[in-house]
Order: sequence, then structure tokens, then C-alpha cells
Amino acid sequence: MVVEEELIQPTPNNWERVNRLVSDIERLRGPLHISIRQTEDGLGIYVPPSRKIATVLFLLLWLCGWAAGQYFAVGELWRSGLRLPGVLLIVWIVPWTLGGLAVMWTILWQLLGQERLFFTAGALVREWSVLGQSRRRTVMDKEIVSVKVDGPGGDLAGLGTIKVETTGKQMRIGSGLDHYEAELVATLIRDQAALEQGPK
Repeated sequence: MVVEEELIQPTPNNWERVNRLVSDIERLRGPLHISIRQTEDGLGIYVPPSRKIATVLFLLLWLCGWAAGQYFAVGELWRSGLRLPGVLLIVWIVPWTLGGLAVMWTILWQLLGQERLFFTAGALVREWSVLGQSRRRTVMDKEIVSVKVDGPGGDLAGLGTIKVETTGKQMRIGSGLDHYEAELVATLIRDQAALEQGPK
């Protein structure tokens, strides 16, 4: 776990609280794999690829079987055309293809996906990237209704373990985090949102 402070003087109710939370969790659970940075602009959290190698190897093995099934199914579909067997095969091949694509995405995310979270200038920013392609979503602090851990943690495909309810469309963050890491990130985001919004 890396915690860095740059260009800001810590305050007892802010940065010292972050350090205390991290120390308590690491004492109980061991080192975390996320990095937290506090700057004069706000809070930054880096979530590296989770790289669950055993899971990736299993999924690669599954993909071999998937590819064989796809090959034979497409060949049979080509031979039978739009007669009844071919139509039934289409019903099977569509979810089979989507499942294979989902597994390919999961493997890519496990090996190369990364997520960055920022809380700066009164906004929560989620940026994720894989294979050099990145996307970003920004939610203003005043739009945040609640931040809570949703699920057991450890998602494999970058879906996000933490649900951020907003006045608009919800946002999921914290990909691949264990439950206790997700609780830490959710607490930090809630604290930062309250700090940015000020007293009600």
C-alpha cells in the first residue's frame, strides 16, 4: 500500500484520519494494493490491475473449449442455412458468443486494466483504461447522494464494487477491490464529499 502526501499540510480530521484508517486496515489485513495520494487539489486513488493469475489461467482454458464450440457451431450453421437446425443453432450461438466476448474482456481487464479515482475541484472522477483506451466519468459532489459497498468485492471484469448513487445515473467504482479495501475507498470518498460540500 502506498500513501503519499504532496503539497498539503495534513489536518487532524482529514489526512491524519486517512493514515489512521490505512494503518488500522493494514495491521489487520496486511498491505493493500491500492495507492492513495493527497494533494492540494484533493484526493487520488490508483487501483492497479488485480491480476488474479489462477482465474486468468482457468478462463484461458475455458476459452479454448469456447473457441472449439464456436468453430463447430459456425460450421454447422453454414452447412444447414436457415432450416430448423440452423435457426435453433442461432438461438444457442448468440449467448455463447456474448459469453466468450465477456470472458475475453475479463482476461484483458485482469491483466491490463487500471482504474484511477480523483476527488478534486468539487467532483468525483473515475478514469479507467485498458490497452491504451480510456474512459472518464465525472460526478459533481452536490450530485452524490450516497456511497456504499455493493457486493462481496473482488469483481473480475472492472464493474466496480462500490455504488455511488447520484441525482442522475449511478456510478460504480473500485474495480477488483477486496471488501475491506472497498470499505476504505467508500469511506474516503464519503469523507471527501462531505469536506467539499461543507456544513449543511
